[in-house]
Amino acid sequence: MTDVPVPATHQLLALAEAARPDWSIDQLRDVLAQARYTDMTWPRVLVAVAQLIADPQAEPPDLLAHAPEPWRHRRRPAGPETAHRGAAAVRAALHHTDTTT
Repeated sequence: MTDVPVPATHQLLALAEAARPDWSIDQLRDVLAQARYTDMTWPRVLVAVAQLIADPQAEPPDLLAHAPEPWRHRRRPAGPETAHRGAAAVRAALHHTDTTT
């Protein structure tokens, strides 16, 4: 079985050219190439370009704003001990009695 959606760059460029005659297709082609190097998946590119086509103020370079931020990929989720420490700190703050009066 093939992964879907299947990349269809030429068809996407043709759609953009028909729907946004004000855009430079060469510029969009360049931006799509840049997006490939930012680890944008094809489904993400497809959705982002469709949103940009629908936005009358959008320009092809706006696609790069949809690129994933590299630091987000390297973060590991916090372990359960983090939640326990946070809950303990909240309990301590709620039950704190001031004895220095």
